[in-house]
Amino acid sequence: MDIKYQIDYKIKQARDYQAQGKPLHALQFYETVINEYPQATDAYFGLAEVYEQLGNIAPAVEALNEFLNSDPENKLVRLFFGQFLLRNSRWEETIEVLSFILPEEEPAVNFFMGYAHFMLAEYELAKINFQNFISHSEQSELYQEANIYLAKTEIKLCNFDKALICAKRAELMYSNYWELNAIYAEIYYNLDMHAHAVSPVEKAIKLNPNEPRVYELAGKIYFKLGDFIKAEKNFLKQIETTDEVSSEIYTKLADACLRGNKAKDALVYYDIALTIDPLNQYALEGKKSAANIVKNTIVSDGL
Repeated sequence: MDIKYQIDYKIKQARDYQAQGKPLHALQFYETVINEYPQATDAYFGLAEVYEQLGNIAPAVEALNEFLNSDPENKLVRLFFGQFLLRNSRWEETIEVLSFILPEEEPAVNFFMGYAHFMLAEYELAKINFQNFISHSEQSELYQEANIYLAKTEIKLCNFDKALICAKRAELMYSNYWELNAIYAEIYYNLDMHAHAVSPVEKAIKLNPNEPRVYELAGKIYFKLGDFIKAEKNFLKQIETTDEVSSEIYTKLADACLRGNKAKDALVYYDIALTIDPLNQYALEGKKSAANIVKNTIVSDGL
């Protein structure tokens, strides 16, 4: 029985165990193949997938690192490892592993590294990588997605005109994707084109009514337009759809109520904002204004 046949046979057995929901049995076969044939790349891929399914990626990372230490020029394993690290939010390790691959050899590396830099809030580096990918990969299935991430990156860098160009390039496939519509709304909001922002933000809400950030954006847009009732409605909806509500959001809700002639409600929300963050000076000033209005209203009614 030749070596390739033995390896393929044992890997097939491992995959059968995976399909049967027996990951520990599959691991035994993959480890056996690796011990006997250390250069059997498919066994490392299978081993990593099983550990990932078990929620224990450390042994997979160790095994793949050992492989690359012995064979650092193996582009196939390095690319697999980089994507494996990316899926598991190991951003810095992703960049380190993939930095050995020239983007000219594998353009997708630019996309993966751009994403990792974006998640690390290294926006200038993310921008460079996304731009490099887009300029060389127009036919790639990742092209439209790269434009979305480049738009998000440009927003983070406050380059809103450039973000708009990127968003338009992503329209072909993502016109009905909630996040692209939210991106448009955020761009128009920051360009002070508030009326233009209404349609995309409402479409984003319709497409993904469970996303709290979109309600906050809608609240900010309506506030700028002077529609304080809709601003209040959206800030309340954001609070309803998230477990983590910041002092800032309650302050924005209070502001909407205050501007909408609901000083008593505003006072309540400013108090909540200050309970979450006693150092919120904006909420403190708003509370004073709301309290004065309530006090004057009581005096006026008494007269």
